[in-house]
Amino acid sequence: MTKRLNLFLLAMLLIIGTPVYWLLIDTSPWNVPAQPVTIAQLRALAGSIPGARPVRVEMEMVGYRLLPGDVLAAGSGLKRRPKGIIVFILDVPGKGPVVIESGVTPALAPTMSLHQFDPAAQARVDEQLHKASLILITHEHSDHLGGLAGLAGKPGGLDLLTRARLNRWQVPQADAAHGLGWPGQMAIAPSINGLQPQAVGPGVVVIPAPSHSPGSQMIFVQLADGAECLFTGDIATLAANWIEQRPRSRLVTDYLAPEDRRASLSWLATIAALKQAAPRLFVIPSHDYDWLINPDTHSGVTRFARRAANNPTGN
Repeated sequence: MTKRLNLFLLAMLLIIGTPVYWLLIDTSPWNVPAQPVTIAQLRALAGSIPGARPVRVEMEMVGYRLLPGDVLAAGSGLKRRPKGIIVFILDVPGKGPVVIESGVTPALAPTMSLHQFDPAAQARVDEQLHKASLILITHEHSDHLGGLAGLAGKPGGLDLLTRARLNRWQVPQADAAHGLGWPGQMAIAPSINGLQPQAVGPGVVVIPAPSHSPGSQMIFVQLADGAECLFTGDIATLAANWIEQRPRSRLVTDYLAPEDRRASLSWLATIAALKQAAPRLFVIPSHDYDWLINPDTHSGVTRFARRAANNPTGN
């Protein structure tokens, strides 16, 4: 009887455990090579456009959703983690800020299963977008591009778009941009083209990185004091994605939100290689609010809301 019970339990473990491992824990394929992007190349491009560079990196979280860690980084555990909708604001003396990401609109937020949305935080983001000297979006998904799309049809929206640099997957007429709230029939020419890293402002370099989505790109920034930052977009949703080389779970990459898993792993390897070549590089994941605000991680990012509260003008 005991032998039969043991065989039954073993069979059940295999029947249940195998798909659980494959869908939530497996991090293969392994040993995917990094992309041919070097820190020397990025530094040269960062210095190719003269002018004032950003002096600090701040962030505003406009909402969040709680998800099991295994969903966001395969094998990282079932404990729920906040996936924050985060916008990065890079202050540039004498100019408008460089804004990376755009949040979401109050109209779009209810469609995203958020546990919390902060309209006041989004209003602060909107203000910075209107002041921005340069706006960049890491990819075309609603929690990154939705805020900009929503502002495009409002007063000042067309002027705002003159300062946004978008690739062909992010512009209003792209199939991937549908449902984000762009004004009807709006079309603008993409201003980021090709697949090679390219400078888009003083100290600011875009790295096209199709993987998580066709329009995914990372952003390298060299600050005025020489500090360097790499904004990963959703190639690294959490710090664990690049530190432990954990892609999203197969439940996500193969079924719920399909992506090029092998390409994502290649870019995760690239992030690790860049960090190894430049140990002081701040690698900034797109949604890992807890990690970004933890003083022990030295993320290089501070919270914008604190300064905004002490200085309502944002100057």
